[in-house]
Amino acid sequence: MVAGGPSNSLPPLSWAVRLKIAQEAARGLMYIHEFSGRKYIHGNIKSTKILLDDELHPYVSGFGLARLGLGPTKSTTMAPKRNSLNQSSITTAISSKVAASSNHYLAPEVRFTGGKFTQKCDVYSFGIVLLELLTGRMPDFGPENDDKVLESFVRKAFKEEQPLSDIIDPALIPEVYAKKQVIAAFHIALNCTELDPELRPRMKTVSENLDHIKIQ
Repeated sequence: MVAGGPSNSLPPLSWAVRLKIAQEAARGLMYIHEFSGRKYIHGNIKSTKILLDDELHPYVSGFGLARLGLGPTKSTTMAPKRNSLNQSSITTAISSKVAASSNHYLAPEVRFTGGKFTQKCDVYSFGIVLLELLTGRMPDFGPENDDKVLESFVRKAFKEEQPLSDIIDPALIPEVYAKKQVIAAFHIALNCTELDPELRPRMKTVSENLDHIKIQ
């Protein structure tokens, strides 16, 4: 299976599996941020960079590649050894569509003003990936949806107190028991995607908050 490629044979992911993917991916990105005092940055977090093995354990891929364009720092590979070569990405597992553009994963301070990449940019990108897991939507809905952007769509929906069923992936609607957990995850994602980078939490906090969400 090609990572990030189309797949129509995968069943919808349950809430428990999506939460596990989010929690483990957050730990991986937190490790990149925290393992050294040099404040390493991934620089290219998006759903196609979160690879899933046969047991749907996520691996954050591509660390070191984006950094070649961010500065002269020596590349470091942190990817763990895998037991399987049959991998997909979050995008493949959730939808048969591949993201048309990765631009909407970029934090606004980079996307609009060409600012410097920071760890808070990674946090923003991870928030978009988390929103994908929760809504089943791509970061950019596309021209058929008036070019709506996922983060602004979700933020507006919460502000207007729209029904959760209008926001989440329809595949999650039958899992009514998980409503409070899903809402908690949405709030974490919205904190990650604050426009002001100073308002975004560190990945360590994001990971801890996700780990506090328990499947009942």
